[in-house]
Amino acid sequence: MSRPVWNKLAHERGELLSRDLAPDVHAERWARRYDGAVGELNRWVDHVRDTTYENLPYLDPASAGQGARVLVLLQDPSGEAEEGSGFVSRHNNDPTAHNTYVAADRAKLGYDITLHWNVVPWWVANPAKPVRSLEKEAVRAQPYLVALLEMLHPAPSEVVLLGKPAARAWTRLVRAGVPEQLREATVATAPHPGPLVFPRVDAATGRGNSDLVVEAMRMAGQRARGEKVRPAAGGPAGRRRPF
Repeated sequence: MSRPVWNKLAHERGELLSRDLAPDVHAERWARRYDGAVGELNRWVDHVRDTTYENLPYLDPASAGQGARVLVLLQDPSGEAEEGSGFVSRHNNDPTAHNTYVAADRAKLGYDITLHWNVVPWWVANPAKPVRSLEKEAVRAQPYLVALLEMLHPAPSEVVLLGKPAARAWTRLVRAGVPEQLREATVATAPHPGPLVFPRVDAATGRGNSDLVVEAMRMAGQRARGEKVRPAAGGPAGRRRPF
């Protein structure tokens, strides 16, 4: 039985990252995983795999071709990222990747200036592992997040935190001391793009969660490109602040 296409936008554009549904696209991306600046990060991923015994997915070599000016952080990879495509990517074949891609497309946030990652770089709910909590794994993973951030040169000027676990992890990071090159970054928070959250309405603002994600991404992209930022009529999306 063939698997369903969850990421319809990536599928329509010939970008779907799926070993089963788009093997040629996946093979081409897999062959490039050690290329360029992202390749250096993926060699670090191999090191973390070897030292943690976790099956970390790679960063997508199709992203950040012009530098990671906008860093988008979620909570942890999906099972599709870890055991399916092997990449953290907005082109993955899962609902969260689809929603992330739709939001970025609406926000005109180009993949060439964006890097997607997670505060926990391994799949917390992996059934092959003992039952574990996201919060405890986020604490365990904090040194690896710091290590990744220190490797980003030039450093992103924008950080977009999607979901409460990512925001809490960033708060812990701030208390411990954000890497120096990120202290001038502007940080925005928005809801998680998962299928249970993305279609809902934010109780605090009365705005759709999908609109808040789009707005955070749009404004981050505008700032990263040096454009004038125009907040939405319904009020600002998330919280933005430099360190």
